[in-house]
Amino acid sequence: MSVLQNVHGARATAAAWRLTRTNGVSGPRRSFSDWNERGHDITYESLTFGERPKIILQGYAPTGFDVLNTVKKIDENEQIESGTVHMNGSIMAFPFGCFLWGVTKPEDVTLESIASVFLHKPSLEYLFIGCNGPIPLPQIDRIKIGLSKKNCVVEKMNISNAIGTFNILNAEDRQVAVALILDKGDETE
Repeated sequence: MSVLQNVHGARATAAAWRLTRTNGVSGPRRSFSDWNERGHDITYESLTFGERPKIILQGYAPTGFDVLNTVKKIDENEQIESGTVHMNGSIMAFPFGCFLWGVTKPEDVTLESIASVFLHKPSLEYLFIGCNGPIPLPQIDRIKIGLSKKNCVVEKMNISNAIGTFNILNAEDRQVAVALILDKGDETE
C-alpha cells in the first residue's frame, strides 16, 4: 500500500468518526472517552469532593440564584434534604463561600460595593461581574484599574456565562470570584 492510499484511508476513517459523533447514523459506534460511559462528571466531582466542597452555581431565576455546597453539616447525624440553597437577590461567590450582595442594578456596582474582593485571601486572579444589563463604562474602568493593582482581572459578562466560567475556573482550583446582579427591572420584562 502506498503512503497516499494510507493517508486517504485515514481521512475516510476520520470522516466516519465525525459522522458517528455528529448524528450517530453511520460509521462504527465508539465511545470517545471511558469516563463518559461510566457517567462521571469530572467538574462536579472536583467541586464537590475534596478537603472541603467548593461553591457550585447551578442556575438562576427571576427571584435569585441556586447555589450548591453552602450548607455545612456541623452534626453528622443531622439530615439535610438538599445541599442547594436558593439565594434571593444578587450574590457574590468565592471558591468556598457565597453571600448575598446589596446591589440591585448595574449602576450600583462600584469599588466600594465589591470591597470583599479586596479582603479575600489568597488574592483573587479573576472577578466576573454577571449582569444582563449594561454597566456604565467609567464604572467598569474604575473597577478594572482598582483590581489590576491587586493583579486581578475583571470581566463583565451576561449572567449565564459568568456562572459557567466561575464554575469551570473554580473546578480548576483558580482563585476566582463572581458578582451576579439580579436586576429587579428584568422581572417585569
